[in-house]
Amino acid sequence: MRLAVCSSKGGVGKTTTAANLAVALARSSRVLAVDVDPQESLGRAFGVVAKGRYDSLAALVEDPTEEARGMIRFDVAPGLDLLPAHPALETAAIQLATTGGLTTSLRRVLKPLLADYDHVVLDTRGDLSGLTLAAVSAVDSVLTLFTSDPGSALGAARVAAFLEQHRDYENTTAVLIGVACAAWDPQGRAARDVAGAVESTGLPVLRTRIPLSRRVPTSTLAKQPVLLSAPTSAVAGAYLALADEVLAASEGVSA
Repeated sequence: MRLAVCSSKGGVGKTTTAANLAVALARSSRVLAVDVDPQESLGRAFGVVAKGRYDSLAALVEDPTEEARGMIRFDVAPGLDLLPAHPALETAAIQLATTGGLTTSLRRVLKPLLADYDHVVLDTRGDLSGLTLAAVSAVDSVLTLFTSDPGSALGAARVAAFLEQHRDYENTTAVLIGVACAAWDPQGRAARDVAGAVESTGLPVLRTRIPLSRRVPTSTLAKQPVLLSAPTSAVAGAYLALADEVLAASEGVSA
């Protein structure tokens, strides 16, 4: 499975979900996590910060002759390798967009690496920009998220529309395999209303809901996803269940 975790806005738990899904999948498979956000959020979730552009994904999208394996951080967690981002990725993306090379850049970077991994998980930036399109063009599956914020329901619909819009114009066959609820508060009316609104859209809403938990920000401070910092917690169990559901949905699409 090649999975991009996308959203049209920040603050929905995208990076936290990508990090924990990568860790969960790596329990039984070899996984590469790729940070496609110039803010370096996924790398920081594992305590990894690139020293410069030539130590990160930025160099790989800029220069096709660079060796991708030289940028990878191996075994940041059991079974899991990481390709970090750097703020210079923003400049590289702008330059590639002017030459028409941005959309296929990540597909090109990942192609020589795919045989080494069972799964690749890409964390995108919190918008539907050219870098997000490049990520979508490099994967077969897309996951998006919503929370108790009403705007996040609209955001999930925008991701679905984004995929359909570019299917006709770009060389991508990525499928939206799921819409997951993060920071779920079953006692909150807003959360229930938003969940109902998303379900009414006909989008593929997943059963697993990630509970609102103080362990998530604590894990950020610890520079370890919650599956590593608090593996027996309820929120860790939810991420494991979500990983199983995402994998099953992806296999259903490929079948």
